Amino acid sequence: MKTVKVTGAQHKVLQILSRKDISAIQRNPKLVAGSKHLLLACKKTIKKVEEIPQYISRKKRETVYRRIVALCRKAIDQIES
Repeated sequence: MKTVKVTGAQHKVLQILSRKDISAIQRNPKLVAGSKHLLLACKKTIKKVEEIPQYISRKKRETVYRRIVALCRKAIDQIES
């Protein structure tokens, strides 16, 4: 049997994953790279949403929403390609 060295963080993640999750990752290894892009996009999205002031003009709000959508679309396109 092949042994693999893992870091402490990787070990914690592997303990959390179920057998179905691990088999899904083995079938589709691109999921891991894709999830990294989505995680970064989600973090940026949360940051952008938190930066929106409570009282803001409609035009500025629409601009912020357009930028958030563009950021999410870019991350999804990177994963799908």
